Amino acid sequence: MLELVLSFFSDYLIEFMGSCMAIGLVFRFAAFKAAKNDNNYYSSFTRELELNVERDKEENVSIDDVDRYLSETLGKVGKKLPQRSVRFGNKKSPAETSTEDGHKKSLSLRDYVAGRQGLTSNILSESSVFHNQTPPNFTELTHRIMSQDPHWTKVMKHFPIDSVSRMLDMLPGLFIVLGVFGTFIGISMALPEIAKIDFDDLAASEQTINAFVLNVTYAMKTSIAGIFLSMILTVMNTLSPIRQTRARVFKKVESALQMLWYHVQQETNKDKSSEFVNTKLLKVLEKLEARLDKESKHNDEAA
Repeated sequence: MLELVLSFFSDYLIEFMGSCMAIGLVFRFAAFKAAKNDNNYYSSFTRELELNVERDKEENVSIDDVDRYLSETLGKVGKKLPQRSVRFGNKKSPAETSTEDGHKKSLSLRDYVAGRQGLTSNILSESSVFHNQTPPNFTELTHRIMSQDPHWTKVMKHFPIDSVSRMLDMLPGLFIVLGVFGTFIGISMALPEIAKIDFDDLAASEQTINAFVLNVTYAMKTSIAGIFLSMILTVMNTLSPIRQTRARVFKKVESALQMLWYHVQQETNKDKSSEFVNTKLLKVLEKLEARLDKESKHNDEAA
């Protein structure tokens, strides 16, 4: 088994590294494009949500029903979000869209949830959090909401983005290891050729010397290829890091949800406080009125 592996890598190691590089570039392009689309989508969400909340504060909009307020606010925000890539099919769906020729195409449930309204629907599914006056763990809340979005969790609709990101981070080091591995293979193949060289008759040993030189050359080429491919991916990972981009997007959404939660709690508690004050004031007035009536009757009886 070991000999078979060594034989394969001795013939195709550079080609194998080239194939890994090609696959890595495809996944990196897909992950970069997905991260860019996610940043655009979620940045639009946070911006529109902040604008709506600020507008409600300026207009002193009261929150009598938390669920209704969330539904209306997120509905306004959802209309402003950019359209996400969806796939139309022949299945029946909860939503329909019109094409340019006037015909309607059905939108599958999975694509509807993953589309423009996906995030708002996911937040509404966690509406119970906004009823509770105890602040939730906003990091966990954001993770639960965003993990339901296949655009956020998958690359090319099938591959988990976290696994792809780890693979891309691992490839530069893997290329270095493969380059060193190829160097040792080349040296191990070159050393036996030295024993076959007849230094008294170098002309007769020309074929052996050529094999020795080719093996050493192969050893050097694998190291050079490994270092070169590693440098390319390292530069790409440094210039456009996927993990850091996703972390910034995640933090934006977490901050937006935190702002929405505190706004809802502030408005609902303000209404409750106002109602409590009014109730207390009414009771004081009732007691004062009863006392005045009692004193008036007492004065009438004394007269």
